[in-house]
Amino acid sequence: MAGKLNVDAIVFDFDGTLAPTDIDFAEMRRRILQHLRVWGLYQPGVEDGKYVLEIIAWGREQLGDQPENLARYCRETADILRQVELPCCQQAQPFAGVSETLDQLRAAGIKIGIITRNSREGVGAVLARHPLPYDVLLTRDDLAEVKPHPEHLQQALESLDVPSSRALMVGDHASDIQCGQAAGVLTCGVLTSNTTLEEFHRLGADMAFADVPSLVTFILEHRP
Repeated sequence: MAGKLNVDAIVFDFDGTLAPTDIDFAEMRRRILQHLRVWGLYQPGVEDGKYVLEIIAWGREQLGDQPENLARYCRETADILRQVELPCCQQAQPFAGVSETLDQLRAAGIKIGIITRNSREGVGAVLARHPLPYDVLLTRDDLAEVKPHPEHLQQALESLDVPSSRALMVGDHASDIQCGQAAGVLTCGVLTSNTTLEEFHRLGADMAFADVPSLVTFILEHRP
């Protein structure tokens, strides 16, 4: 992407973008599907095209107006997510150079947001040991709709008081690019996880970089 970038805020995904938490999402998915079977809710193909949180939400919908069962189901699925996520987050630390480059963004007057499908406890387990600068952090515990739904990013931008036309969404996964596109912001992929440059191009990302420090260097060099 050539030319100047009028960016007042950059919103980052967390897992795989700022820190390699290495959560076993395949195991998480397997355990949630097994939980649906225990509850008698599983239907063949229910998982097709859905992420884990969306599978859990589908199970909630099947319970309908059953407050006691619904509360227990929510507690049990939350426990499963915690059992898979938290041990990984307790060992994770940010990628090399991330803290320093976020400091550079803040020094340049660019606001920093973090949005994540992880829990506040999970992210907190990393940040308590390795603090990062940010102006807003929205986890799955903080709102009803999470990325790729645009509300996740829209609420972050509202908190930052920055319009979508002056913002950039950065992530390592298709859901980050889809979220940014749905919210009408510039999007950037980073190659710190499993998504390839070709995949980011197919998704229509506006740009892609090897990692967050490479992106930040570019941003600071291309500010008007």
